[in-house]
Amino acid sequence: MNLRAITGKVSPGTIRAAGVLGAVLIGYAGYTVMYARPMADAQERLASVTDAVDSLEDRLRDRRVVQRDLREFAQSTLGQKRDEVDHRFSAGLRTLAERSGLTRVVVTRREPVKMANPITRMSPLQPSSIKRPLRNAPDFYVLGGTLTGTGSLENVLRAMAEIDAQPWCRVDGFSLRPTSKKGDSFTLELDIVSPWAPDMLKAELPEPTLVKASPEADFSLRAIVARNAFREEGKAVAAANPPEVVTPPAAIPNPAPQEPPPVLPPPPPPYAEWKLTGVVLGRATGLQAMFSNTRTNQNVTILKGAKVEDATLVDGSGETAVFEIGGKLFRVRIHQTLADRTPQG
Repeated sequence: MNLRAITGKVSPGTIRAAGVLGAVLIGYAGYTVMYARPMADAQERLASVTDAVDSLEDRLRDRRVVQRDLREFAQSTLGQKRDEVDHRFSAGLRTLAERSGLTRVVVTRREPVKMANPITRMSPLQPSSIKRPLRNAPDFYVLGGTLTGTGSLENVLRAMAEIDAQPWCRVDGFSLRPTSKKGDSFTLELDIVSPWAPDMLKAELPEPTLVKASPEADFSLRAIVARNAFREEGKAVAAANPPEVVTPPAAIPNPAPQEPPPVLPPPPPPYAEWKLTGVVLGRATGLQAMFSNTRTNQNVTILKGAKVEDATLVDGSGETAVFEIGGKLFRVRIHQTLADRTPQG
């Protein structure tokens, strides 16, 4: 075949079209190589950096929450200096016991115990060099001691409730022994622990205020005292059904006035049954708090302004929700119940 003849049949317009097409293909290849592909790579890197920044902001937000909680924890202790803490521990417990009506009060103390960072118990922990400084520098210390005293059933129960209500200590165990057959006298022994975090404080704390027991504890206390199970049943029955005495009409004395039975206040809401399981801030629904009822296993989600019992959700962020109860604001952290609430500072 004669190629020269074929070439001669191609029109100039076809040649120009082929040239234009080639230029377009070359331009598209250049656009892809020089702009589109680098731009797609840049957008992918930007999305990755944005995700990393969001993750870092979440961690920084959690760090700020943890730092705030640590400051609040340190402020709830008895102080910084060991001698001052020992004095406040003994004097505070004695004052609480005596104002509850206990006598023969004795308070003893034990040496503080180091509480290491829980991360030191992880295996394996990388790098391993982290464990040694964490072990050598405890997070805080635990002071321990015992309190013994004697009093009526109401006295010993009120002392337990008053001591357990203090933010700087916790009742770790107790024993209650009747000292009379009438069930009107008891010996109480409490095992008490208190945190001490001197490294978290920059200055000595003021003398702690001894708070009163909660209304829930007071209600339970009065109910137990009204049904004293330590009294002798025979005497209780005899007192409830005294024998009838027949006397001449002229000699019938005026009946002695009887004390009315104790009137118990209505029970408080079951705050201890409602555990906070989540705090969510949604774009459409806004603030939400999720609860689980520990007795019925019921799950409830409330929006801002709604209530669980008489606790109204008013604010929240991170792992903490703020509720209004009785005109006052309280903070509740995830995994805490409404009974574990703390006043909003």
